[in-house]
Amino acid sequence: MTDDLRPSWSRAAPLLAPYTSDIGVGSPAADVSMFDQDGRPLRLFEDAFAGHTLVLVFCGPLDNAEVSKGLAGFARVENRLQDAGAKLIIVSSRTDARQARGLKDEIGLAAPVCGDGNGSAFAQYGLGKGTDMPGRLSLRTVIVTPNRQVRAIMDEPQSASQAASIVDSVSEEGAAARHWVPGHAPILIIPNALTPDDCTALIGHFTAGGDFAIAKSSQPAPEGMKLPVYDYNRQDRIDHIISDQAILQRIDQRLHERVVPMVKKAFAFDVTQREPLHIARYNGPRDGIEVGHRDNVAASSAHRKFALSINLNDDFEGGELVFSEYAPQGYRAAPGTALVFSSSLLHEVQETTKGIRYNLISHFY
Repeated sequence: MTDDLRPSWSRAAPLLAPYTSDIGVGSPAADVSMFDQDGRPLRLFEDAFAGHTLVLVFCGPLDNAEVSKGLAGFARVENRLQDAGAKLIIVSSRTDARQARGLKDEIGLAAPVCGDGNGSAFAQYGLGKGTDMPGRLSLRTVIVTPNRQVRAIMDEPQSASQAASIVDSVSEEGAAARHWVPGHAPILIIPNALTPDDCTALIGHFTAGGDFAIAKSSQPAPEGMKLPVYDYNRQDRIDHIISDQAILQRIDQRLHERVVPMVKKAFAFDVTQREPLHIARYNGPRDGIEVGHRDNVAASSAHRKFALSINLNDDFEGGELVFSEYAPQGYRAAPGTALVFSSSLLHEVQETTKGIRYNLISHFY
């Protein structure tokens, strides 16, 4: 076959060879952006996958008999993987959406099937596309732990049951570790950052006044306005921007005396500015999609370094602050306790199942 007639993946293989990573167990996993069989973008490190074990199956052409047989094995253990908190993702060396959808229907596979058209995903996971597939192997399975470390690499077509066993062991290790080392996110906990009187005054300020906006706007909020917060279509949160100068002076004094020095000691960071202080009220069904969010991903928020969260009351149920990349259990501090954490951490406030939760929020930079 001449160079001009060879498939594009074969012609590209020599060019990709210098970029092929030599990964092994313990290696940091690489982030990769692809498209699934329906044209939807998928990133391995996107928030929807955070906190989950990933089972990445790299395969040759989907019409290869060994490939379809191996993927059928993964379809059979898919529910087991899901029960253990794992996400299965198939990455094919060919980009053929129609073929991918047909194979999914044929073998009963729910997992996304992505095509690696330029070979970058293959290269970052140790495969020189065009020389490894097809030929040397039909499937490579890579198990990635929730903290994004490679746990196992299997180059066997019949690896589904073995992969499921490894995923089970990762899940069991995480559960066992929480008995002696609780899964703790890198957050700073500062008791008594606000006094009980401070907390009562802030709740009273929220309930006393301020107009409600009909919908969230991209424009800066008028002072004192109450605004709905629809992150991932949640329906239970209203924010009140504090504009009362006496209250701002009172809270700023507390932050300057009790919080800023602790941030300096724990994170070696000098806080010189903060965003507006606002009180968040959580009440009623959460609804929406619970995937969490990061506070500095937009251009308008990239300056944020640390988030500040201070619970103002405790007469409610639920409402824990969860960092799913580190542990499934959430944080619920006593009123007046400040939680300070990097704005790049994925976090989520769970639904308040009873009562009303009030929280003081800002960002440091």
